[in-house]
Amino acid sequence: MQVRARFLLNADLVVVDPYEEAQGIERLTPVFVTREILERFQDTFTALWVGHLGNKHFPSQAEWEHLLGTCSGFFFYGMESFLSHILVERLAAMNLPECQMMVLLGLTRSYESMRRHMEKSENKSVPQLSLEEPIKTAVLLSLAGVRSILANQWPTFLQDNALRASVLWENLLTVGRPIGRAVRLLQKMGAGDLRNHGEPPWASRDKLLYVWPQLSNSERLPIVLNSVLYGLPHLAIG
Repeated sequence: MQVRARFLLNADLVVVDPYEEAQGIERLTPVFVTREILERFQDTFTALWVGHLGNKHFPSQAEWEHLLGTCSGFFFYGMESFLSHILVERLAAMNLPECQMMVLLGLTRSYESMRRHMEKSENKSVPQLSLEEPIKTAVLLSLAGVRSILANQWPTFLQDNALRASVLWENLLTVGRPIGRAVRLLQKMGAGDLRNHGEPPWASRDKLLYVWPQLSNSERLPIVLNSVLYGLPHLAIG
């Protein structure tokens, strides 16, 4: 018997490409993909979400701390690493017992994001920069009290994160799968296992081939294994 720990997204925080640095096909950008997700689930879940979409208003450090300290879930979807957007030392001092789950779909890059990251890195020490490494970020967030952290482990492309976002939220919100099973389903789909695992119609062979066209299994492997779940796999949204 599978045990699930359910929590309500009654104060969920969304921060999406706050510098709006994504470049490429519009439908694959974090802002466009997130708008689709917000519209798809607005009647059931996303109407309660708060946060920042695009660069209309970049959250101050105080806003970051307030929102992180009061949210039950956190969704970062953007360029470079999550910790490149906030002060690491302030995050390290925070206590986040209410935050059940964090989904960090970052590590995509553009010329603008790389330039910003390089400029900010000049004023950071080596230990501070090392905390931007995915494993260390997960450890830091776990120590702060976050129970489940899903994060990319190495640089990725816009199209890969676009599919991850769509598959993950469809399974977490509509199907109600625990976060661990949702991640496992994403891995199976990306590895070429397109049998019916209960995935929705939009997660079809055509869409997968559009996002990952003509890739061999060995070429897909670094893509499907990029997103790693740290912490509790049985958390589900309900």
